Amino acid sequence: MERNHSFNTTEVAMPSQSSYLELSLDEWIARFGRIYGKRHDKHTTEYMISRLVEEVAELVNPMESQDKGQIAPNLADVFSWTCSLAFKLGIDLSLIAWQKYGQNAPRPTWSPEFSTQASLQEFTPPSTLHQWQQFISKLYQQENLRLTPTNSLVAMMKDVGDLAMLNRKRAPADQITSKLAAILAWTLTISQLLQLDLATIVYEKYDNHCPSCGKEICDTDICHPFKTIFVSFAYDTSDEVKYVLLDSAINFGLKALVNSVQLAANTRDLSFSLDLISKSDVACVVLSSGLEEDSQYKQIFDVLACYSTLSKGNVWVFSKDVTKGLANYLEKAFADEKIIVTPFKDPQNLKVLFENYLQGLNLKSTK
Repeated sequence: MERNHSFNTTEVAMPSQSSYLELSLDEWIARFGRIYGKRHDKHTTEYMISRLVEEVAELVNPMESQDKGQIAPNLADVFSWTCSLAFKLGIDLSLIAWQKYGQNAPRPTWSPEFSTQASLQEFTPPSTLHQWQQFISKLYQQENLRLTPTNSLVAMMKDVGDLAMLNRKRAPADQITSKLAAILAWTLTISQLLQLDLATIVYEKYDNHCPSCGKEICDTDICHPFKTIFVSFAYDTSDEVKYVLLDSAINFGLKALVNSVQLAANTRDLSFSLDLISKSDVACVVLSSGLEEDSQYKQIFDVLACYSTLSKGNVWVFSKDVTKGLANYLEKAFADEKIIVTPFKDPQNLKVLFENYLQGLNLKSTK
């Protein structure tokens, strides 16, 4: 799906703290887009959906014990990731949700006798979260008599799983947006069943800023600690160079995810690289000094995947000669990506350069 934001965060006026109950769904989406847009720029849709899956799964234990004190912030997290996905994908979630529930509300197959309840003509499109919560509650008032919060969570988990599957299979956009609207509806339903006001619990955790770094635009490098580094070596990288880089990474407290596949023989090799990159916070790629095409294809993929998935300032590409070969090709062929290849003379020179970059990460995270 093409990224085409429907919401411009510079155009949406942010209400004062005292009027958070008046925030529309669109304004909540714009707010999370402003807070986390910089962070999510480096995340793939697959990564964000996986985080949504995690947040829903974290509701299981507190739901079993009916611990509202734990359920509330977890529900706020589910809503946050739903909004962030809508923002990243450019989805007008309020419109999609109204089309799904306000114009042709789906009914469970086990309750056909309720198909005429709560005529849709009785409702107008909701705006605020409270209005959405009341709308969904009244629309499904009879069905909800059979539901428990745990049943609702199970239904939500199914829709989240369907969302992940549809995205993986590159399903039509309307199917994906429909599932995102369903997840919103289940979030509202669970809140209502537990007599929690979703707008209030979201505001209590997120207010108008990131709860971790406290900033209105999340400081990714502070809020998201660096723990893993993706490392890709060329086929002709010396053992001394490998040792220098891996030893430095360990000394700076980073877990190295080393790509042991040096040639792109099939799509599985590329998928393996992408999987490691998606699990990493930063990346280091040492380019080949040779001209073997098979190795170059694999390294081109690694560099571009790192630049598209990770923050560009945290991807370091090294080469002994940047004036020709693969280094020169990358900088020229992909000029729009502004790929920077750092030259090094020998392993010890590389060690100094690499550790300077790592030290810069530490300075960011301690500001």
